[in-house]
Amino acid sequence: MRISRLEQQTVVDLAADGYGVLRPANAPAVLVPFTIEGEVVDVQITRSKRQLWYGEAESWHQVSPHRIEPACRDFGRCGGCRWQMMTYPHQLHHKRRFVEQALRHIGRLSVEVPPVIPSPQIWHYRNKAEYAFGQTPSGEIALGFHPRGEFAQVLPINECQIVPRLFEEIRQGVLQAAQRLNLPPYNPKTHQGLLRSLLVRGTEKEAIALLSLSEDRPDLVEALFAPIQHLLKGYGYFHNPKKNDSLHDLTPYPIAGELSLEYQIAGRRYRIGPKDFFQVNLSQAENLLQWIRQQLPSKVQVLYDLYGGVGLFGIGLADRAETVYLIEKLPEAVRSAAQNFQLNAHHYPRTSWHTIEGVVENLLPTYAKEAEGGIAIIDPPREGLHPKLRKSLLRSSFSQIVYVSCHPATQARDLAELNAAYEVVAVQPFDLFPHTTGIENVVILRRR
Repeated sequence: MRISRLEQQTVVDLAADGYGVLRPANAPAVLVPFTIEGEVVDVQITRSKRQLWYGEAESWHQVSPHRIEPACRDFGRCGGCRWQMMTYPHQLHHKRRFVEQALRHIGRLSVEVPPVIPSPQIWHYRNKAEYAFGQTPSGEIALGFHPRGEFAQVLPINECQIVPRLFEEIRQGVLQAAQRLNLPPYNPKTHQGLLRSLLVRGTEKEAIALLSLSEDRPDLVEALFAPIQHLLKGYGYFHNPKKNDSLHDLTPYPIAGELSLEYQIAGRRYRIGPKDFFQVNLSQAENLLQWIRQQLPSKVQVLYDLYGGVGLFGIGLADRAETVYLIEKLPEAVRSAAQNFQLNAHHYPRTSWHTIEGVVENLLPTYAKEAEGGIAIIDPPREGLHPKLRKSLLRSSFSQIVYVSCHPATQARDLAELNAAYEVVAVQPFDLFPHTTGIENVVILRRR
């Protein structure tokens, strides 16, 4: 049976990726973006599989009381925010549900999930943005974001509402210079063109920016940043001749000023480079760190900061430990972490610290010999813990594990296995990503 349109369908739930869920009587479940549970909509089917269909809402017969006017003029077209049309308290309600569902259904855990700690700042909170160059249908140069799932296209944006306003001044200045110089944007299908992306990091007070070019043209970088150099602490570029846009394996070349930033979190100073990972919401990162401090004993012999990055947790908690081991695979991050430990050493004069470069699952068995009674803080990427690391943790003798995750589903999967040796004693979600479906969840585990 072929159906192209469904009328007066009720949104019965929201899925973890933010889609509204319809369950029509004569078709499979349908996922519809930008809808809220309880709304009654007419839907145009855009894609169909045997067990799941996707659609777009064309009209509303009943609107949720939680629906509001989005702040962004590009909402619904941009691939970023999912929920600007929803009140902030209702966003938090669903994010809590997502954590509960993941822990119950995937982790097979029966634990209480408290309300999500809201972000102190829900607009202009992101300290990092990566804009893509592209071309409009009329042939003009664009500098904006990819629509969701459309990495060959670039959406010209008006003004992103979740980055600092300073970022938008920088983006507009670079775009105008590129248009004036008539430089060709890179085409990911033909692999022709020069301008690939613009990375901006910082706050409302200061920022750094780097261009990614398919050719090694520092002269053009200088020309593109010249009109806005007064807005920047430093600027530079990446030479990217590859077919993919990833920056992690590229070298940042400075042109002017410093390509580093310094953030202060809970009284500690963190210097980061252009490629270093850091929490994108600084005020909420401080709440996250302070909450973890409250859960830990006042003194511990050994603290392990696994997937440690530039040292947010290891440095923020080093005064509680006699020894800190930070393990991180990215060389640039390890160098930044060593500098940051030294920068803050006066806060923990009796603590010894070690920054170790390498893959966590390979190195932990070697460095966990002192783990008896120690504490491990784990903040892995979205894919969660490597199976080898889960086995190492089960064999280890940590008294506590603090598991920080931006993906409750993979976290719950890992907890289901760790449950054989550790029990969950506390859970706390934090909203670091307002208006998106993302949620940061912290779980405290205690050795059985």
